[in-house]
Amino acid sequence: MFLDQELKNIREAKNRLAICCELRRRLVQVEIQGVGNGMRRTLSNLTLGLAVARQILDFLRERKGRRW
Repeated sequence: MFLDQELKNIREAKNRLAICCELRRRLVQVEIQGVGNGMRRTLSNLTLGLAVARQILDFLRERKGRRW
């Protein structure tokens, strides 16, 4: 009887631990996805910013060329 209760307690603890580990694993996956999305967004913004800077420089070069 005592051993049956002890075995039940061990099983319950094992199940709680398994659930905890699964939740942590999923949380890590979500955090990694968030970091990846942030990096992609940053690179996209950087690419967009460089394209705008290139257009501005081209415009200024063209404008300077007309003056002279």
